[in-house]
Parts: sequence; C-alpha cells; structure tokens
Amino acid sequence: MKIIVNGKEAGTKEKGCALCGATWGDYYEEVDGEKLFFCCDYCALEFVNMINEVKRRTGWSKIDELTINGNYYTGRTCTAKNREKEFKFYVKFNEEAGIETFKEIS
Repeated sequence: MKIIVNGKEAGTKEKGCALCGATWGDYYEEVDGEKLFFCCDYCALEFVNMINEVKRRTGWSKIDELTINGNYYTGRTCTAKNREKEFKFYVKFNEEAGIETFKEIS
C-alpha cells in the first residue's frame, strides 16, 4: 500500500509513521500483509481502525493507496484508492484510538 501523509510518502522508519508521519518510535504493525512503521501503538490502532472502516464501507478487500492530510487535533481528510476507484473521507479519533467521527466526502 502506498501511503502519503501530509504530502510525503510514509510507512517506513526512514519515511515516517504511516498515520502521522513522525520518525520517532519503533512500532510495527502488519496491515494487509505489509509490515508498516508507526511511531506508537496508538497510531497503529487508529490506522487499522480507519482501514477497516474504509473496507467495511466500500466492500474492498484491500487498499492500494492512501493519502492522509491533517493531524490528531483537527482530524484527517483522506483519499483511499483501490485500482481506479476512489473513496474520500474525514476521520477523527478519540483518546482511546477509536473512531470519533467518520464522514464520507463527495
């Protein structure tokens, strides 16, 4: 899965956390068979919750590309792609890494 966070490629230790883009920390999580880097377990859990919600709403089995813009405080505006299909959404997480707000953007 190609991941872009605030304009920069992410998902590896060198490129940054797959959710927030931070390069500190040392947490990895397997998502759709791919080992992704996260700065912390909260970012990993938020990312997995977000991916699962996208799959639930779209019926997709996987996501090819994910663009994330924003942060924890303002929420994130995202675009998920699967082949030529696209799903745009806004997501904001609560303090327990659960989804507080999830809205499809048309």
